[in-house]
Amino acid sequence: MPEDTTRRGFLTVAGAGAATALAGCSSGPSEESTATDEPTDSTDDGGDESTESSDASDDSTSSVSNTLQMMSPGPVQTLDPINAKGSGVGFNQYGSSLMDFPNGEYPPEGAVIEDYSMSDDGLTYTFQLKQGVSFHDGTELTAEDVVYSFRRLAGSENSRNRDDIIGETMTIDHEKDASRSEPADEESLTDYVPGSLAVEAVDDYTFEFTLASPFQYTLSQIAGGTFAILPAGSVGDVEGYDGEYEYNEFFSTAGDGPAYAGLGPFEVDEWNKGDALQLTAFDDYYGEGPELDGVTITVVESANTRFSRFQNGNADLMQEDISTAAFNPNSVSIEETSGSQSVGTYTFDDGTTVNYGEIPALRTEYIVFNCLEVPLPVRRAFAYAMNQDEIAKNVYKGTGQPAYHMTPPAAYPTFEDGVGSAETYDRHAENGYQSVTEFGADGYPYGYGETLLDEARSVMEEAGYGENDRYEITATTIAGDSAYGSVFTRLQSKLRSAYIDMSIEESQFGTIISRAINGDMEVFGLGDGMEYPGPQNFLRFLWGNNPGSQFTRWGAEGGFYTEEYRQTAMDAWENKYQPDDSTQQSRNEAFQIVEEMNWASVQELPTVNPVAQRFWQDYVDVEMHGVMGNQTFDQVTKGE
Repeated sequence: MPEDTTRRGFLTVAGAGAATALAGCSSGPSEESTATDEPTDSTDDGGDESTESSDASDDSTSSVSNTLQMMSPGPVQTLDPINAKGSGVGFNQYGSSLMDFPNGEYPPEGAVIEDYSMSDDGLTYTFQLKQGVSFHDGTELTAEDVVYSFRRLAGSENSRNRDDIIGETMTIDHEKDASRSEPADEESLTDYVPGSLAVEAVDDYTFEFTLASPFQYTLSQIAGGTFAILPAGSVGDVEGYDGEYEYNEFFSTAGDGPAYAGLGPFEVDEWNKGDALQLTAFDDYYGEGPELDGVTITVVESANTRFSRFQNGNADLMQEDISTAAFNPNSVSIEETSGSQSVGTYTFDDGTTVNYGEIPALRTEYIVFNCLEVPLPVRRAFAYAMNQDEIAKNVYKGTGQPAYHMTPPAAYPTFEDGVGSAETYDRHAENGYQSVTEFGADGYPYGYGETLLDEARSVMEEAGYGENDRYEITATTIAGDSAYGSVFTRLQSKLRSAYIDMSIEESQFGTIISRAINGDMEVFGLGDGMEYPGPQNFLRFLWGNNPGSQFTRWGAEGGFYTEEYRQTAMDAWENKYQPDDSTQQSRNEAFQIVEEMNWASVQELPTVNPVAQRFWQDYVDVEMHGVMGNQTFDQVTKGE
């Protein structure tokens, strides 16, 4: 992994939920694979080599024990919070941050803190920690542990999420030295000077940090799983700490590992990266509960097999990564609606009925283009060939809304009193409402709810392509969670008529992230969930700054980009969003411009804004999670 990159800087998001990465780069609702090429082997993210996961259904019934049986669509890549997010499974169960989202609801509340305060200038945050809070190794939580955890996030060579703490949005004050990394005349995240982060243990139970500039979503940011707190000096991968354990001994299975010690209601008992994660109840948990004896998360890569296992009673709860091939929307009966959350039942073909819940997710599914490799006419041809309405209806079966922006509808910027986010989103896409640039004046330019193959052919012909000079490209989709594979397959024949021959390969999710960091894919599918309901959560990666450290590489030397578009986006961000005297109106204009410049540049091509779904057996007493998705199972109970 290049040292000048971060996981969050590559479009990952908030800490993972219980069964899968509920709010992270991950696959969406899944169909059985339609990809044509062989899967790519998974890479190792700090653990042992992956083993084959078992898709065979267990004949036993999970309700006989007090351990919650769940499933994950792919290997648990790592237990390290600063290295994981999207590839971490169950973080909310074994880890804890200063803040959390109770029951997955917004806004965040204190987790391991008694109280907090903010200075009048909005820069300094002071937290009073709860006393007597124990890590899983029996040591007591102190402010020094928080200092250590924040310093690891900012400065460890293992951190893929530096952008969360010293990036473009929430920036804890720190020093940089451009000479620390190449190019020596440009500052990057890895130019951070160790020990300079403005974090302090005021006393044993008082922790404080100071921002470089005010940020309205600070408390939400630090509620994410990447800010999970570890005992000070657990590993020595950051300056000033020798480390009690070797990295792989603490986070993986080297030696007697994992020696991982977090603050969650469950502690890590056993972990086989490619097979299962076994968590057991932590008796000294600082909160109430846990009521369960444990949680077992088994890797089952096939979406249809996960659906079958749950239907057969061999899993207690299933959420996200639902098989769209098996899911029947007509089998849903909604009995109660509260706000945007709906709860009811789902009836299988054999008459078996289980509990069902859904809620619009702060999430966007999209296609990512490597702009160093894929010319703009090809990217635009993809956009003309895509029909988001058809994908939402036929791939996601109505559990997703057609997506025309990277920002989800509920978080979209607004401009007029009485016109909400969702309405602004729809009107801007349909007819250019409140457009800021000429490119967005008429709304989504590639066909709102339709495929425009004549335009796709035309843009390719203008670029010199034709029947005798076709463009070849490989699309990469996530193995076992191939809603993206279905999207690419539907595009495949359409693109063929536009002189584009696309092959499709599968790869493990963790491998896709590693390959995206290395920049060796042309186009691939991902999903991104929000850490906080602000457009900057996503758009900070699309305005053209630091192109070498983004998946899209838009603006990188030697790549395919239009300088006018990039400069327009950069000017908007630097002059309307970043200044200290910026207003919400100016920031919203910046967001709108970046969205429109993404239309112009087609760095990322949105497909749907999905609904988060959950199925659970009658003997499981659990609430449907809120919009943030992250939910801790400390109060979940399980009967016969």
